[in-house]
Amino acid sequence: MVISLFQPYSFCQMGQRSNQEDCRLPDADTTSDSQFFFAVCDGVGGCDDGEIASRSVCEGFKAALDGTDWSEPFTVDDFQRALTEAYERLDDAANEIGNKDMATTLAFVCFHRSGCLAAHIGDSRIYQVRPGTGIVYRSSDHSQVNNLVHAGVISPDKSDASAQRTVISRYMEPSSEDTPRCMATVFQTSDIQADDYFFLCSDGVLECVDDETLCSIVCPQGSDQEKCSQIARLCEQSKDNNTAYLIHIANVDATEDEMERQALETADDRLYTEHETIVTRRHRTDIIDVQADEPETSLTDDILNFIKKIFH
Repeated sequence: MVISLFQPYSFCQMGQRSNQEDCRLPDADTTSDSQFFFAVCDGVGGCDDGEIASRSVCEGFKAALDGTDWSEPFTVDDFQRALTEAYERLDDAANEIGNKDMATTLAFVCFHRSGCLAAHIGDSRIYQVRPGTGIVYRSSDHSQVNNLVHAGVISPDKSDASAQRTVISRYMEPSSEDTPRCMATVFQTSDIQADDYFFLCSDGVLECVDDETLCSIVCPQGSDQEKCSQIARLCEQSKDNNTAYLIHIANVDATEDEMERQALETADDRLYTEHETIVTRRHRTDIIDVQADEPETSLTDDILNFIKKIFH
């Protein structure tokens, strides 16, 4: 499978905040159609230095993935290595400024020989939208309200009004002896067609743009630049920073085996599954949690940690 992209478009706005804590990769409103990996990070509110956390994670992914051959498959192991590098950059930044309390969310996608790998931590969102069909995939936020929905405590139609809506249950934070690195939820798919859109955004966008509005903007014919600008205009007065990437699939060249496999999957009775409050259509998808490698500790660190536990 060879995937080509139209020129991606992006925006990164302050909203009504006095400080910009979102970061994007690449950090530009327009980027090359030969760019095949993207990220949006949102510094967690209520913690100082969120802008450093989000920037460090983006820098980590850039360092890990620059030079990657996207004409080859990109595996979960490959992503795990990149995620570990991002956590290490976050640790280094925390040690440099002396702040272990900063944190950030993550939304990440890349396009490679076998399709698309998407991953997220927190409530920055990933969509796959198909004109004529609607939302094919929407990531499930790592939030307290989603935990309550999945546990059956509250109904999905009440989730938007819940006081727990903005409380996230996973985020990327500097490593400590008592805090393991949060896992990323990874979604893999080969169900990609020409004219599909992938949309990454921070939760400041979601405050102003719901699923129906997103589809009404990206699905009709028109300029991708204008579509992105229209979403940006809707978000200008968001209470939060708001950042997004709009990525339009130009073409997908699949092998005969891949086309035959997708035809069989289209006939699968399990094609439609319930996902949160929307129906999503999935072909050949795997959704798993991926753990970054934990930081290595020296023998001296192990002894000191053991002594601390004894006298705690």
